Amino acid sequence: MRGRGIDFEHRFNTSRWAEDLLIQALGHRHGLRTVRFGLSAVRPDDQLVYGETTYKEPDLLTFVLEDLTDNQKEILRSENLETVDRAQFDEGHRLQFVFEKALAAIEVEFSPYRAKEMKDRNWVPRTLERWNQRPLKRANPPTAPNVIVKEEDLPKLTEWQVNTGVPIAVVHLFDQEGFAVTLDTLREFDERYTRHPAQQTRQQITTGIFKTVQTYDRVDAQGAAEKKTIFKVTPAAGIKVGDLEDVKVSSQLSVSSSKKYVTHPIFSSGRLSVSEEFLQLLRNLR
Repeated sequence: MRGRGIDFEHRFNTSRWAEDLLIQALGHRHGLRTVRFGLSAVRPDDQLVYGETTYKEPDLLTFVLEDLTDNQKEILRSENLETVDRAQFDEGHRLQFVFEKALAAIEVEFSPYRAKEMKDRNWVPRTLERWNQRPLKRANPPTAPNVIVKEEDLPKLTEWQVNTGVPIAVVHLFDQEGFAVTLDTLREFDERYTRHPAQQTRQQITTGIFKTVQTYDRVDAQGAAEKKTIFKVTPAAGIKVGDLEDVKVSSQLSVSSSKKYVTHPIFSSGRLSVSEEFLQLLRNLR
């Protein structure tokens, strides 16, 4: 889908703000260059376009500065990779170097929660020994700053990763802190989850990665509450991206497409202090 509809405008703007924090944080100070890549746009519902590709492009690409020539640095500085003709990335074309030299791709998510204050922020998976002593009947994910990835996005992101050879990390930022998981970690979890249905509860409780159904505030075409299968990666199972500081939060009143008054949190300013653990994750992906 190329558009997200006018009702998603505030979520879109917040996501762009989160991307800006990552672009600034993963920059010269760490010998990196991070740029936008995947195209996102906000359009009215009657202008949405579905089904143009079978893959999903990640939001950002990160490069090691010393791996780039001066000309390549200038291209990344001046070129808008979100809108450039995708044929330019093919072999023999001007932007062939982009996929060859990208250190990693980043899919960005954001949720308006005060992460460090969530009640299960410090939840930890059970050891196998504790599980064997007292197995559980259900795998209920903790209320924590979990990295969330939709099941429908997993094969689409995987196709892009396989086609380009650029490894993907999913980063989920919150107010106060953020966490990440590699796409390969989710793929391996889901393959095992599918192969061993009788062990799914144990797998989730002992790894800290959950597969569950989430209900969204929005409704589908039939007017029913929209539900999607998602992965939830707890902080204990993910990699800490870093801490967010000096974030400003305000609210804005608007009218939805159904003419309902709605309020939206608006995030601005702030900075992301990247953890060494996350930097090492990016450097070791390729």
